[in-house]
Amino acid sequence: MCDELPNRISTGVSAHDPWTVDTTTGAVRGHQITGAVAFRGVPYARPPVGELRFRRARPRDPWRGVLLADRPGDYCAQWRNRTVGWTGSENCLWLNVVVPRPDGRSPVIDTGANRPVVVYLHGGSNIHGSAAEPLLSGEHFAAATDAVYVAVNYRVGIFGQLALGFADDLDPGRFDSNTGLSDIITAVEWVHDNAEAFGGDPHRITVMGESSGGAMVTALSAVPRMKNLVHGFIAQSPAAAMVHTPDGARRAADMALKILRSDDDGKKPRPEGTGKDLLTASPEGLAWLTERTNDAAWGRCGIAGGFAPVIDDLLPAHPLTPGAQLDIPLLIGTNLDEYVLMRWAYPSARAFATEARDFAESIDPDRAPRVLAELYGDGRRRADAGRFLGDALFTAPAVRMASQHPTGRTWMYRLDLSTPAYDLAGIGATHALDLPVLFGRYDSGRGPGALALGGRQRMAATTAVMQDRWKRFIHDADPGWERYPVGLATQLFDAGERTVTDPDPQLREAWAPVNLTGFPR
Repeated sequence: MCDELPNRISTGVSAHDPWTVDTTTGAVRGHQITGAVAFRGVPYARPPVGELRFRRARPRDPWRGVLLADRPGDYCAQWRNRTVGWTGSENCLWLNVVVPRPDGRSPVIDTGANRPVVVYLHGGSNIHGSAAEPLLSGEHFAAATDAVYVAVNYRVGIFGQLALGFADDLDPGRFDSNTGLSDIITAVEWVHDNAEAFGGDPHRITVMGESSGGAMVTALSAVPRMKNLVHGFIAQSPAAAMVHTPDGARRAADMALKILRSDDDGKKPRPEGTGKDLLTASPEGLAWLTERTNDAAWGRCGIAGGFAPVIDDLLPAHPLTPGAQLDIPLLIGTNLDEYVLMRWAYPSARAFATEARDFAESIDPDRAPRVLAELYGDGRRRADAGRFLGDALFTAPAVRMASQHPTGRTWMYRLDLSTPAYDLAGIGATHALDLPVLFGRYDSGRGPGALALGGRQRMAATTAVMQDRWKRFIHDADPGWERYPVGLATQLFDAGERTVTDPDPQLREAWAPVNLTGFPR
C-alpha cells in the first residue's frame, strides 16, 4: 500500500485526549518517557515509493483518526551490519518529536511554553543511519537544553543521495536531483508549521547534525528556502565538502549504473529481486547497489565521495564557496582526533599511506599532496594518515565554513576529550564521540567502548559544559564565547572548557590554499 503509515491509526482515541496533538497532517498521540513526552514515527511527506521513487519529497495529505506515535518508522533501506544484515524500506520519511515534561503532574503539552526547536539530522556517510538509533532518542538532550527535539529520518544512499538524472543515459525528467535534501527541507517546513502545537517557537528552529548529518546542515546553510525558516545551524564534525558538482554527480551515477547492469563478480552477490533496472529493483537490491557503488567510488569521486547533495536549483552554490552561506548563526566544530581510528582499518601502514596519497590527489592534485607530505609525513605512519583523512574531511572544511560566514556570526569549538580505553587504543577524541557526550547516552554509540576502562566522571563533566553551551546557542543563537572571525577564538571541551586563540595555526595555514569544492578556482 503506497500510503502505509509507520504506526497504527486509532479511531477510538478522542482528538481532545491530552496526549493527542493536532498537526497539519493529522492527529498524533504521544507517550510518556523519562522526563519528556515522545511522538515517534510521525510521517512528514508522502512515501517515496512507486511513481515517487527517485522523486523529491511531496507534502502528504492528512490521515483520518489518531496516529499512535509510539515507535519509530523504518530505516531507509540499507546494510546495517553483519548481525542484522539488510534492513529498512523506502517508506522512511518520518520524524520523532520529544517535548520536555520534567514534572509528571504538569500538562502533557504546554502550548504556551514557546520553547526553541532542534531539528536533528543523523550521520552515516550518507548511506547509513537513522533517526531510530537509540543514541538519538533525545529525551536527555531535550531536557538539558529545554528545547523541543525533532529527529528526522530521510533518504540515504541511492534513494536520496545520488543525482541519477545526471547520468549519461537516464532521463532527468524521471530522476530528480537532491531527493534526500528535499526530504530534510520538507521536514523543516513541517516542523515550522507545527512547532506551536508541541509548545515550540517556530521562529527559533535550529538545525543540527553530525558527520554526514553535519554535511547536510552545511548544505542547508546554502539553500535559499531555509532563509525564513531557520534561526541557527549546528554542524558537528561536518563533512562540508561532501557536495557533488554536476560532473561529479554524473561520474557517480554512471558508476552505479555500470555496476547494476553488469554481471555479478561473485564477491558480493546481489539480493534476489535486484535485477538491472533502477525503477523495478527491490529496495534491498538498491541498498546492495549503494554499498557496491560506495566501495567503487572511494578515491574516484573526489572529497565528495559517491553519495552527496549536488549543485542544482535547490542548492545553487557549494556551501564552501565564498558568499554561498545564508546569514544565519552557525556553531561549528570538530573532534581533535577525528579519523585517527582509521589506523586500524588497513592491513598495513604502506597500504594506508597509498590510500592517503590517492585521496590527496583526488581532492586537489596541485596542493593536497603537498599538505600530506609536509604536515603529515606523507602518511607513512598510520596515525598520520588517519589524521590527514580526518582533517581533509572534517577539520579543514569546518574552518573554511567558520571563516566565510557573511556577517561573522560563527562560533568554533573542538572536543579534546579522550578516555583510558581510547588512549590505549591510540584513537583519542575520535569521530562521533561527541554524540554520547551531548545526548547523555553513555550506553549507546561510542559510549560503552569509550568507558570500558573508566573515565565516566570526566565525560560527565564534559557533557555538562557542552550541553550548557549548546542550550545557549539553541535559545539565543549565541553560545557565549567570542566569535571565530574575531581572533580565531575556539572553545576547547575536555572535562571543563577554555577559549583558545587559533589552536592549530599550522593546520589552518596549510589547508587554506587547498581547493575543497571540486570546482576549478
